[in-house]
Amino acid sequence: MHQISDTATASRKDRTPKKLAPFPSSFQTCLPFFRIMTTIRVLSQDDINKLLALGDSKAALEMVDLMASTFATYTAAHGNEEKQKYAQAPQRIAVTTDLHKVLFMPSRLNTTTSIKVVSVPLGDSKGGLPGTTLVLDEATGGLQAVMNAAALTAVRTAAGSALATQYYAKEDAKSLLVLGAGAQGRAHIDMVVAVRPSIESVVIWNRGQERREQLVRDIQAAYPKLKVSGAGNDAELEAAAREADIVCTATNATQPILRGSWLKSDVHLNCVGSYRLDMHEIDAQCVKQTEKILVDSVEACTHESGELVASSTPESWTELGQIVIDKQDTAADRAKRTLFKSVGISVQDSAIAGLMAKRAADANIGSVVPY
Repeated sequence: MHQISDTATASRKDRTPKKLAPFPSSFQTCLPFFRIMTTIRVLSQDDINKLLALGDSKAALEMVDLMASTFATYTAAHGNEEKQKYAQAPQRIAVTTDLHKVLFMPSRLNTTTSIKVVSVPLGDSKGGLPGTTLVLDEATGGLQAVMNAAALTAVRTAAGSALATQYYAKEDAKSLLVLGAGAQGRAHIDMVVAVRPSIESVVIWNRGQERREQLVRDIQAAYPKLKVSGAGNDAELEAAAREADIVCTATNATQPILRGSWLKSDVHLNCVGSYRLDMHEIDAQCVKQTEKILVDSVEACTHESGELVASSTPESWTELGQIVIDKQDTAADRAKRTLFKSVGISVQDSAIAGLMAKRAADANIGSVVPY
């Protein structure tokens, strides 16, 4: 056994920690600076559903107006450095996990700065898309609100489609066909019916029977005066397409589902499902026979809209925001075949998140917690 010398023992005693003197009173007065209590508002999915007031036409029209100003602000910022400060949509960042592709989408619109995080399942997506949006406090730069974004993406997208419908669909449109029975499908029905209350019949196509029939029941319950039915095969889809005045596609198809040869010459199309160049909800004829192509963003669609890139050129596309800015009279275009393509721009997320944060604060909805 090794022996420890007296010198070593003394040396160890010298290293015994000494009791620290208290902080000077001048420093103690600064401690509250490091203990400032802030709060954030947390909005659950139920809170968001209350604030959205889905099915209420007045609330829907307010959302459509919000997207009109959003698209106009986004388009007006092109090439204008000063205006670009109020419409920022940086490239999204993606991280791939074993089960999801996680997307991080920062943006700023006017005085709302936010980032949305969405987890896109790599396999079965029956559970929907988990999403969360963080909104920053404009004055402090700190976190102001955290909200469940599962419904927000569908509603802001559908509101953009409803804006295009307001401009380009026939005013007396009677028949609506929706492809896809997910959150986007439901939101598109709510928004389109709000801007075209003349709608009398809704047909919902979806490959999966369970989700299709559930949405048919939900829409019939929400709109008792509408004739609501489902389509589950190509023959039923073709029959519905031939009668449709407005068609909304909200699927993740990589091969075309909708054929241009089925459509009326004055049909209006809203296509929102595809977001990659290898995705195609509609065939080439749908695009080539269209007399007017509108997009949410020319730049974004150039990189993400498979159907448009394959069958048209960006020079033939017009941003919907430009139509709003110019206050264009589109009455004559309602007799033509028109198409609105949206791949989604992140300023839409800041727009709707800012509105939700304001409505929640005004109505004292959500949980306010220390942070």
